[in-house]
Amino acid sequence: MQKAVLMMDYLNVSQKANSSFSHKGDKALDLSGKDKGKDYLKAPFTGIVKRIYTNANAVWLESKDKVEYADGTVDYMTVMTLHDNDVSDLKVGDVINQGEVYYQEGTRGQATGNHIHLAVGKGKFTGNGWYKNSYGVWCINNQYDVYKALFLLDTVKIINGGGYDWKKTNDLDVVNTYIVQKGDRIFM
Repeated sequence: MQKAVLMMDYLNVSQKANSSFSHKGDKALDLSGKDKGKDYLKAPFTGIVKRIYTNANAVWLESKDKVEYADGTVDYMTVMTLHDNDVSDLKVGDVINQGEVYYQEGTRGQATGNHIHLAVGKGKFTGNGWYKNSYGVWCINNQYDVYKALFLLDTVKIINGGGYDWKKTNDLDVVNTYIVQKGDRIFM
């Protein structure tokens, strides 16, 4: 079973959960990486792209199997990311392996600077993936605290952890898959 892991080189929480403006009543975090550049996010688990909403380039990735949450919960997990400037390389149904780069910071949608809006939902993808809360903020279905859901790799450099109690790990069950292509030579 894979651990669900937040995999960025740098952790910089630029907007906390349930804060003013775009996170009121929302458990999502905004992550800004090392600086105002475009840091990459790697898949926290092996998952399937369930929905892409191009207005803000929102992508929902559902774990292929149950995963271990940082707080010990074992269940399926869905993550939603927003603001990548270009998701044309992704399609619904794509399988993304844990540790593969699949998303990067950007400004697509209502974003004032490069960042990734990251939300976690407990369980499988449901409905259309999100709902509008009483504050008018769009939230992932079955929202779950990001720091309770995702481990941090020991190698992540924390610039600003947002005051959250992140659980670290260096124990990964990364699955590397290669599909044999026509013309490949296999030696036995």
